[in-house]
Amino acid sequence: MLQTCIQCGVCSSSCSVRYELNLRKLIANFLGKKHFWDQQLWNCTNCRICEDRCPRGIKLTEQIVKAKKEVLERGFVPQEIIKFLENVRKFGNPFGRGKRWYENLEIKIAERGDFDFLFFAGCATFDEKIAEVARKAVKLLNFAGVNFAVLRDESCCGNDVLAIGEEGLFELLKEKNMKIFEEVGAKKILTLSPHCYNAFKNYYEIKTYHVTEVLSKAIEKAEIKFTKVLEKVVTFHDPCYLGRYNRIYDAPRKILEYIPGIKFLEMQRSKDLSICCGGGAGNVVRYMKNRPSMMRVEEASSLGAELLVTSCPFCFMMLEDDAKLKNLEVKDVIDLVYDSVF
Repeated sequence: MLQTCIQCGVCSSSCSVRYELNLRKLIANFLGKKHFWDQQLWNCTNCRICEDRCPRGIKLTEQIVKAKKEVLERGFVPQEIIKFLENVRKFGNPFGRGKRWYENLEIKIAERGDFDFLFFAGCATFDEKIAEVARKAVKLLNFAGVNFAVLRDESCCGNDVLAIGEEGLFELLKEKNMKIFEEVGAKKILTLSPHCYNAFKNYYEIKTYHVTEVLSKAIEKAEIKFTKVLEKVVTFHDPCYLGRYNRIYDAPRKILEYIPGIKFLEMQRSKDLSICCGGGAGNVVRYMKNRPSMMRVEEASSLGAELLVTSCPFCFMMLEDDAKLKNLEVKDVIDLVYDSVF
């Protein structure tokens, strides 16, 4: 497939991590030497903008994942990625031991057939700020009358394990999760993370919804009513696995438009042209000198936004530290809904 490349450079110029990954050079090396043995491979976040914009329709992300798989098998792997995978194997969470983020909440633990949605919070709830977003989502879902339950303990969905190229571990995670879903009778999954959404919808092939889809409909039906005005200027960062991978662009924006007092500004690089936060494919635990998260923060700041809003735990984590340098606050869409309702 790569032999059809015309070396136009669109992939390299579009790449979210173009200062850390020269895609054009990588492809040229492959064509000339028939290999992808380059440590730059691991900087790819699987954001897929290169693939979407390729005039030849080359499945570049797919080829990079295949290359990662080969490199992984040969042992040429950064230490952070090794630790990431070890944590998933040992603890079912790439960050090490997770926690029960729902403690002290009025919440239903999944038992067979007693709920409509299984709410899956995801690995990032090890971080207290993400755990708080999950708790706020639960309160909003309860307020809207959504019949849902949670698992007593979750295991990684495997989305980023697969993006790293570790197919064997992904299949083990999928088998384990599917067995649990069947045991509790889960027919529909409701996710906090777009990464989980992508895995469950496209690889597990189970009916899956992102929390913004359910909340936006609840707001439309007046099942959630606002009580406070939030006079804030906001812009929205599209998560790759919510936007480019699954074409969910409208739901989070509709929510922001509904919230009283919000002035919404669109960044130039938005929707299918949105750049990545830099956290995909295991890079949430790695450091890049030229971080796309910093570029994203600068773009939001130049608009005059007070809040940089997203709807992905990994994006939240990646953007937050850089945002402090620009006196910009990062929020999840759920944070704003909650603040305007309660």
